[in-house]
Amino acid sequence: MLAEGAHEIGFSRITPPEEFSDLCYAVTIVVHLSDAVINSISQGPTHTYFHHYRTVNAFLDRLSLRAGQILEEHGARYVCIPASQSISGLAGLFSHKQAAVAAGLGCIGKSALFLSEKYGPRVRLATVLTDVDLSGGFKPAFRMSPCENCNLCVGACPAMAISGKTFEQEGNNILDRAACSRHMKEAYQRIGRGAVCGICMSVCPAGKNRKNM
Repeated sequence: MLAEGAHEIGFSRITPPEEFSDLCYAVTIVVHLSDAVINSISQGPTHTYFHHYRTVNAFLDRLSLRAGQILEEHGARYVCIPASQSISGLAGLFSHKQAAVAAGLGCIGKSALFLSEKYGPRVRLATVLTDVDLSGGFKPAFRMSPCENCNLCVGACPAMAISGKTFEQEGNNILDRAACSRHMKEAYQRIGRGAVCGICMSVCPAGKNRKNM
């Protein structure tokens, strides 16, 4: 997948959705978003960001399908979790972030976004569930959150949906998802279905200084 355009790949053992209870392993695929596009977000999402967001999601879906096909060619079973999908409102079938963290690729920030160790929140994720352990016995190191002394996303959020608590303190309650979704639909409908914002991503300092790393 790296040769086909993915920026990072990770492997982990996870708790799968009930209907796929025998697929206990995950392949995480990471694609970095354009810095130029993300940097253009200030007061809200742009038409360019909305298009980029959808294009990268489609690209991730293609990569995950190809990964699944390769697995199946070698006797494994697979299910691709879409890069962007909502079931019963705000949640998807499976958390991409859960698999990415389990693979040691990063952590979850105060914004509830996944923070890649290399790229910060400027990524999109896809997951392939399978019945084969591809980790080779790799044990991921614990990734410390860079958010401890930072509240830039809290102050920048126009929906006031970010509590300022860390994921370690509050788990999935660090973000008021209903308030976030409601604001996007009300404020950004002109961009395209009001499905994206990106302000918390654009202000986050994590991943901005990769050239100096």
